[in-house]
Amino acid sequence: VNMWRKIIFSGLIILILMSSVLAQDKRKIALLPFFNEKPNSQYNWMAFGLEYYLRNKLSVLSGFYLPEKKVLKKVLDEVGYGKAPLDERVIYHIGRYAKVEMTISGSFFVDNGIITLKILYSNAYNGTTIFSSQLRKPVNQFFELGNQVIEQLISLTGIRVSPLEKRLLSFTLTNSVPAFESFIKAYMENNTPNARIEKVTSLFRQAIQKDPEFWEAYYNLGIVYFNAENYPKALEQFNKVISALPNFSKPYYGRGLIYLKQGNYDLALKDFERVKEINPNDYKAYHYLGRVLRKQKKFDEAEKSLKKATEINPDFAPAYFEWGNVYYDKKIFRKAIEYYRTAAELDPQNYEYHLRLGDCYYRSQVFYSALSELDKSIELQPDNPYAYFLKGLTIYKQAVIEELISAFLELLTAQDTQSAELIKINKRRRHNNSLRMDPIKKKQVYLDMAIAFTNAIKYKPDFKEAIFNLALTHHEMKNYDLAEKYYILVLTLDDSLLRVYLKLAELYTETGRKDLALEQYR
Repeated sequence: VNMWRKIIFSGLIILILMSSVLAQDKRKIALLPFFNEKPNSQYNWMAFGLEYYLRNKLSVLSGFYLPEKKVLKKVLDEVGYGKAPLDERVIYHIGRYAKVEMTISGSFFVDNGIITLKILYSNAYNGTTIFSSQLRKPVNQFFELGNQVIEQLISLTGIRVSPLEKRLLSFTLTNSVPAFESFIKAYMENNTPNARIEKVTSLFRQAIQKDPEFWEAYYNLGIVYFNAENYPKALEQFNKVISALPNFSKPYYGRGLIYLKQGNYDLALKDFERVKEINPNDYKAYHYLGRVLRKQKKFDEAEKSLKKATEINPDFAPAYFEWGNVYYDKKIFRKAIEYYRTAAELDPQNYEYHLRLGDCYYRSQVFYSALSELDKSIELQPDNPYAYFLKGLTIYKQAVIEELISAFLELLTAQDTQSAELIKINKRRRHNNSLRMDPIKKKQVYLDMAIAFTNAIKYKPDFKEAIFNLALTHHEMKNYDLAEKYYILVLTLDDSLLRVYLKLAELYTETGRKDLALEQYR
């Protein structure tokens, strides 16, 4: 009787889930980290190994959507995952903040060479259990555990698996558990704050030694070389895998990245297209296709590709950033803001997203928002000269806007009181580029500008534009010695800048050095 109840209950769950699937394209699932119930350094790698294996398999199934690991980690940190028991309340909050409908969690232990894996499938809308199971396999059948979880998930959700996806699912990473262990340990080392590259490469090589046909390990070794900017070595690894396994998408992806770095856009395009053909669910391939097409000025095609990337993975911040770049290159800055803002919301710790968003706000004359984003960018990367430079310009523009608004309000008041003289004064002020605000406030504005430009030069000593603007700022503050110093410094870097000679001549005229002024005019 109990068995039949369980079957009926499971059937009802499947019907409910299938009805939900019919209403949408993808099942949104959060794969939570696994726990080792009996911590043992010999088997601790299995927690990460299970997660890697499942993510690898699920990545080829278009019926599932898994949040980016970075996005999910942020959510897990916010809800205090791992600090308290995983109960309905925690699962509900994970579902709410990660915008998923189901969570997969579990724990395992190894005893006498047998892995016992406890899996829990939960409804993320209310935290209740959908289904739980306990799987047991010998350690040398580790991959079978992962395959059983995938089968359970497909059965529970009722998603359709296409023939192509079935073929991709059947792809075997390796049949060697010891090789996979070395592979996962390399990944774990690479994810540590102070990863030792020598150890990472050594572990990947160990994996290859244990299974010479472990092509994923060859690919990842190539990625290590790529990240170290050793492109010939990386290319060697990718080509080796492509020759041995031409229907494996990842080495084409790696090789495409090298071609993109080298500016070989046609070759990069060809490789990313190949990735898309092999695995149509690979959102990163569409993202990089969009990037290459943008660089080739094929903006409409780039947008189509980037739109597809965000449809497959709506949490992939780089795709929105690249989409913003399309409009930035087209000089449609207000439209670019929309995509840069989304990227920054998805990955708020990325300084570049805030910098480009601040840049677009500046170009759109939304100076208050520009300053806010530039300050965020500087906080995340305090040594970026361009953020300081743009901040210096924005401080000035914001002050000018405030002065114009103030003048306009005074003009309205003058109209109300029919004061013709006041109207004339304000008209003159609106057409004057100099700041005419309160002297104390004006001094603070110039001081803030000087600090920003000085920081820009600190981190990029040959930054001509920043040096020139620092000279202009000191000139306005009547710090003539400093202004002269920085005008001359600009000319030592580039003696063809006519405007600098004119400003230096103006300074010499103001300080009574007419001979030097004439020399600059010559």
